[in-house]
Amino acid sequence: SSEHIHRMLYFPFESPELFSFPETLSIEPEAPILTLIQLITDAIDEKGLKATAKGNLPQKRCKEAIIAYRKYLPETDYLHRMNISREDDFDDLHTARVILEILGLLRKTKGRFFLTKKFQELIAKAGLAGLYPLILKTYCRKFNWGYRDGFDEIPFIQHSFLFSMYLLQLHGNDWKPFLIYEDYFLQAFPMVIDEANSNSYRSAEDEVRDCFDSRALNRFLHFLGLSSIETIPNDKPISHEYQIKKLPLLDEVVRFSV
Repeated sequence: SSEHIHRMLYFPFESPELFSFPETLSIEPEAPILTLIQLITDAIDEKGLKATAKGNLPQKRCKEAIIAYRKYLPETDYLHRMNISREDDFDDLHTARVILEILGLLRKTKGRFFLTKKFQELIAKAGLAGLYPLILKTYCRKFNWGYRDGFDEIPFIQHSFLFSMYLLQLHGNDWKPFLIYEDYFLQAFPMVIDEANSNSYRSAEDEVRDCFDSRALNRFLHFLGLSSIETIPNDKPISHEYQIKKLPLLDEVVRFSV
């Protein structure tokens, strides 16, 4: 109903009678972002971890992180081919670090990274099952998704994060092409196209579709471990289509009563 959609968009975390987000999960979560967060936090002891001159995570840790991370990526993903040795080149790792900092779990002092007392207390109390709900909320509410890409602003794609979760909940039991989710999204919110620009080589609608694929399906639902993504096999060497299905974690992090 339009009332449900309204609350999804404007009060996602404030409507427990419609969508409840447990503060502690009943399972130990697994997600690409958690793998990166653990690699960062495991590397830091009470003496801290020395930052680079630019204030980033050290090269050795970046190289370890990309190796551990590749198992999550479709085989056509460019990160399989990139030689990554700096945080600047590994956006997902940088994002994981920023989320830890926004949450007040990681701080940098005198050129070294330290884990805060808040981090120690949180992990001691509930482990990753207590950390994950905070990551989800922070990623959706306090981190600007547009910061990660070269698309138009299109803030509505982030604003409607719960609707994207709801689509995956409804349709995600089996593999479906990204295109199907783009269609559902645009059928629900055709006005989003007004947020995008068209130019000589692509329409505003194509910009929205590609941006939705990147921000909502890939860098939100997949990055947070709520979906699997794989390449749809085809003979075209350059153009790759992807498909998506939900993972059990989705049912743990939000319960829909709509």
